Amino acid sequence: MMLRGAVACALALAAPSLPAHAQQGLPFALGQAASQPAQPGLRILDDEQLFRQSQFGQRVAQEVEAASRALEAENERLLQELTAREAELTALRTEMSVEEFRAAATAFDIQAEAVRQSQAEKRQRLVQFEESERRRFFASTGTILQDLLDRLGGQVLIDARAVIIGPTGLDMTEDAVAAMDSALGDGGPPPFPLNLP
Repeated sequence: MMLRGAVACALALAAPSLPAHAQQGLPFALGQAASQPAQPGLRILDDEQLFRQSQFGQRVAQEVEAASRALEAENERLLQELTAREAELTALRTEMSVEEFRAAATAFDIQAEAVRQSQAEKRQRLVQFEESERRRFFASTGTILQDLLDRLGGQVLIDARAVIIGPTGLDMTEDAVAAMDSALGDGGPPPFPLNLP
């Protein structure tokens, strides 16, 4: 889970108060009926939904999508160029000596591999950019989520993925999205912009 700081500490400190089956490593509220009263001070957060639905996360998704489309278009253009060059070499084969053709084919293979590697590196930069922006987002959640938890009267915040069955009304993800939007907006210009030359 990506939660930080005081929220994580609260979880650790409050662990003894969880049901016995939760302390044995089972997800919280396994077998607990939804009609039972809510655990006092307990709140649930879906951190993936928090990021995706926030203005910050939506801005990152839009940047990655735009860059991905541009990269795909570039890949298509390069593929067409390489295909045309390959066809040209094939047509010239009968006019070239074995040595000349071997040298030309080797040069083509080197060019094609360089293009493949360059495009793979650009794809990796897309992944790294999203990961970097996610880290920047979640690095800012600790204090904001702690303040929200206090306002909602909560004491313990757990990951929604740890809950199988539980009372309704515990999820504070929507409130957390609003709080993050109010505090961070879309995050502003990233420290490491997504540039794919």
